[in-house]
Amino acid sequence: MSETHVTNPMQVFVFALTSTILFSFMNLAVKYAAESGIHITQIILFRNLLALPVVLLLISRHVDSQSLLCTQKPLAHMVRGLIGVSAMACFFLSFKMLPLGDATALHFASPIILTALSVPFLKETVGPWRWGAVVVGLIGVIIIASPTGDTNVMGSIIALTAALLAAIAAILVRRMGETEHSLTIVLYFTVCGIIASFILCPFFWQPIDNVWVFYALLCIGILGGLAQFLLTKAYSQAPAAYVSVFSYASIVFAIGFDIIFWMQFPEWNVWLGSAIIVASGLLILYREVVHKGRQARLSMYGLTPIRPTKVDLEAQPPRRRKSDRVNNSDTDSKDEKT
Repeated sequence: MSETHVTNPMQVFVFALTSTILFSFMNLAVKYAAESGIHITQIILFRNLLALPVVLLLISRHVDSQSLLCTQKPLAHMVRGLIGVSAMACFFLSFKMLPLGDATALHFASPIILTALSVPFLKETVGPWRWGAVVVGLIGVIIIASPTGDTNVMGSIIALTAALLAAIAAILVRRMGETEHSLTIVLYFTVCGIIASFILCPFFWQPIDNVWVFYALLCIGILGGLAQFLLTKAYSQAPAAYVSVFSYASIVFAIGFDIIFWMQFPEWNVWLGSAIIVASGLLILYREVVHKGRQARLSMYGLTPIRPTKVDLEAQPPRRRKSDRVNNSDTDSKDEKT
C-alpha cells in the first residue's frame, strides 16, 4: 500500500516549525505566570482574549473576510473547542507542576496517539518512513523521560492527558479542514476558550500586581494566537503523521529555557534523547523533499492553501484548461496572419 504523500512538504514545514517556536516561547510565559500565582483559568482567558484581535486582523486581510465568519459545522467547532480548551488547561497545568523539559517530553506522546488515530479516522496511509520517524522520536522521548525517584506522578498524568486530548483535537481539525478555512477554525476555537474561561474565572481570579506577569500574559495571548493559526493551517493541509513530527523541535527550546531561567541542567539522557528526536523530524522532512524533488523546492514560498476551501475556490477565477489555451493560441495566430 502506497503512503499518503505531502503535496508541499516545505510549505507545511514552515507552518509547523514556526508554530512550534512561537508555542515554545508562549509556554515559557505560561510557566512564569503560573508560578507567580496566576490561576490556569485566568491564563486561558488571557491566552484567548488577547489572541482574538490577532485572529480578527488576519481574517480582515482575507479577500472574502465576511465568509470566514460563517461555518458549515457549528457542532464540530463546539466539540473541537471544548476538547481543545481542556487540552490547553492540562498543558498549562503540567508546565506549572513539572520542569519545561519534562512536561514537553511527555507531551510528545501526542504524535504517537495522533499517528495511530489518523489511520482509522482520517483514512491516511502511514508508510514505514513516517512510522519509523515516529517510533525513533518516541525512543528519544523515553530516553528523556526515564523514570526517576523524584518524578511528579500527578504532573506526569496531567501531561499525558493533555497529549491525548491534543491528538483528538488535531484529528477534528484535520477533518474540519476539508470544508472549513483554517482562520474560521481558529476563530471559533478562540471564542470557545474565551467563553469557557470567562465562566470559570470569577471563582479563581487572582490580582495581577506584577508588571512582568502582565507582560507574560500579553505574550501568551499574542504568541498563542499566531501559533494556533499556523498549526491549524499545517494540520488542515497535510497528513497528521507528517505535521506532528515537527513538534519534537520544542524540546530543544524547553531544555534551553530550563537552563537559562531555572538553572536546571539536563543530564546526558536528555541531550541524547533530544538529538534523536530532532533527527527523526529532519529525516522525514528530507525524505518528503527528495520524493517531491523540484516541485517541492519551487513551491516553498507559496503560502496559498494546498487544499483550498469552498471560500477560496469561489474567490478564484476559473482556470482555463490546457486544450482551451491551445485553441486560443491557434485563434490568436490566425488573427495575426489575417
